[in-house]
Amino acid sequence: MVQDAISPWATFRFALGYPDERHFERFRELFDETPATLEELRSLYIELFEAGLPQPRWPLLEGHYLLNRPVGEVVLENKLFFQHFGLRTASKAAPDHLLTQLEFLAWLDHCADSGNADLESIERARRDFVQRHLAHWVPKVARSLRQRQIPAYGEIFESLAEQIASIGSEV
Repeated sequence: MVQDAISPWATFRFALGYPDERHFERFRELFDETPATLEELRSLYIELFEAGLPQPRWPLLEGHYLLNRPVGEVVLENKLFFQHFGLRTASKAAPDHLLTQLEFLAWLDHCADSGNADLESIERARRDFVQRHLAHWVPKVARSLRQRQIPAYGEIFESLAEQIASIGSEV
């Protein structure tokens, strides 16, 4: 069975990946304000999400935003979600990294769209995963990026936060 549509999670996974020429072209098409060159876009990405003193301003790691749970517990819980649905993370991939989490949610969409007999379990897993691992921090990052008027990434995070809210409202 071929999917009729691209998973929104896969779209966010692409948009929030390290920028290449494809990102630069799409960002220039979609957003009013974008860096002028690919090098500037990459520099912005690194400054926002990967580097900084003592850490990046908005790391893409769930563990960075935890206030009341040990990071190791959350990383393990992510891994257990992935394993339950037949996925393994590459040894270098942090299970609590947003890109890994979005990849998992795209996988759940694929499972649902492929005619999996237990659609109810997949939908419940998606809702639970989003609420436990994204809803507590992604909207905060979205608000912070938009308040600081960060080009492109503020809008992407705002859309992601809306997608997360829509999953939370599904009952």
